Amino acid sequence: MAERAGAAAFVRGSLAACGRDLRAGLLFGALLFGGPISLAHLVHNRTDSAVVGIAALLLFALLYGVWAGAAFGGLGLVWRTLASLRRRPAGNPATLAACLFNLVFFELFLFYGLTYGQVPWFTPAGVRGMALFLAVACTLAGAAIWVVTWVLAARVARLAAAGRLPRLVAALAIALVAAHVALPIAFRLVPEERAASFDPTALVAGEGPPVALLGFDGVDPGMLDKLIDAGEMPNLAEFVRDGTSSRLGTISDANSAVIWASIYTGEAPRRHGVHDFYRIRFPGSGAGLFPVHRTSFKELIDQVARVPVISRRFVNRLDLPSPPIWEITDRAGLPTVVVDGYFYSFPAQEMLEPSSRMLGYGLNDALAASGGAGATLDWFAQPPDVPQEVLDAAAGRPDLDWQHRAVLALLEHRAGQGLPAPRFLNLNTHEPDTVSHQRWRWAEPELFPFVSRAGIEEHGEAVADVYRRIDGLVGELRQALGPETIFVVVSDHGQSPTFVHRLYTQHRHGPPGVLLLYGPGIRRGHRLESSHVFDVFPTVLALLGLPVPEDAEGRVLEGAFETPPAPGSARRVATYRDAWQPVDTVGGTDVERTRQEIERLKAMGYL
Repeated sequence: MAERAGAAAFVRGSLAACGRDLRAGLLFGALLFGGPISLAHLVHNRTDSAVVGIAALLLFALLYGVWAGAAFGGLGLVWRTLASLRRRPAGNPATLAACLFNLVFFELFLFYGLTYGQVPWFTPAGVRGMALFLAVACTLAGAAIWVVTWVLAARVARLAAAGRLPRLVAALAIALVAAHVALPIAFRLVPEERAASFDPTALVAGEGPPVALLGFDGVDPGMLDKLIDAGEMPNLAEFVRDGTSSRLGTISDANSAVIWASIYTGEAPRRHGVHDFYRIRFPGSGAGLFPVHRTSFKELIDQVARVPVISRRFVNRLDLPSPPIWEITDRAGLPTVVVDGYFYSFPAQEMLEPSSRMLGYGLNDALAASGGAGATLDWFAQPPDVPQEVLDAAAGRPDLDWQHRAVLALLEHRAGQGLPAPRFLNLNTHEPDTVSHQRWRWAEPELFPFVSRAGIEEHGEAVADVYRRIDGLVGELRQALGPETIFVVVSDHGQSPTFVHRLYTQHRHGPPGVLLLYGPGIRRGHRLESSHVFDVFPTVLALLGLPVPEDAEGRVLEGAFETPPAPGSARRVATYRDAWQPVDTVGGTDVERTRQEIERLKAMGYL
């Protein structure tokens, strides 16, 4: 009987101790991680609704509370089991659990995704230098994290012994709730920058040459220079030799969705409001919140999104308060052709100039899924009566391949129908960025550990092959559009290798992209000292003879012009912001579209 009673007491004591560990972890994660990270999301999204603020606090407190509670409870169970087997007092493992939790979280926050271009004071020449830096930096940071946590835990233990800890926890909880109510109210009371009204009568194009804006996501200037020097990029080599070039400054702590929104509207993220590929929607969040980068919330989004009441909504044209450049050209009466404008060409908006045509982002996937034109082609194309030969060129093909084939088929069809040549052509492809993230390891094997010869033979030319295909596309477009066309080649960012991430390159710290201008009136063999992604929008407008907005973030790159741009480009319009409202032809979030985008981002390694 005594043994049975002792076993029962041991079980009750173990369960009580496990409950204490779980509660300690829940409070630790909810108050010290969930609350501050929730506040970071409110600031990141400039949330002006207290309801959204409280909903965010509940979500993040629960997420990090459960995560920490599981860690504390699991460690406590192992700790007490080992103590019982060794017949020693278990003590309180909460301090050790807090140290380990902080160590994992902050080490990941500091070093996960660190690239060669981000190492302070020097750039490692190879994998050994980078590994040495990481070993030293992680050890020093880990020691600091451990010591600080241990000191604070000792202080908390003294407060608990004095009976003052519950009041401290309550005060912290009240402060977090108050901050989540007050911060949205402050955002609502402090007015945002207000732009002047758009004047539609000013939207008149002057004379000017045709312009082709070619967007190649993630093309790196270093890799491009290397291939040009090797004689493998004859068309872009000519653009550099006989045109104007620059390393294009970009936006740090941003991704392609953010940067292309700035390129196409000329606005900074604080104005166009796009901060990521998608929003997270949960009860009380309204349109949803853009996730803050470099928190475990973003890395855990696949697991979080499995909860029935939580979902993702990808950005699209409806998220932009200002029109992308192709809508401006179309409404100014310029024949316009768009073959993929990234997220912002979906849902496809009506083209007003009779000869303008748009083939929007995701058209290839839609055609493959429907087995043909389908009933929803107007989401992806305007006007929707796309010639069959263009549909055949696009259907089911991967990025770059479908854009390459479709743009040439569309231009050939226009010529055959006697339609005017486009005054503005926009093309965008994400494939260079995708391949760089997935194959850079074999392009520069000296920067990565454990690279096999077989891997180099299989994948070593993958990145260079995409660049060669880009050069081939540029060559064919030169022939199709004629010598009077000015080409503006843009990449939104460069690449920086890393082996502490599931992707082999990263660009959150803003490595510069590429800018090439080539054609009549462009300075030959000139290199701009500086340029920025904000400058693309006003420069293209100036080349087309369209008014540049007074509230443009960037400047016209006049240093690239051999002769002044087209007459009329000196005119100004106050703003293009809120010039017209996009039409929601989708009718809200489309479930199948969301699924396709999730799979696309998973394939690229972003999720």
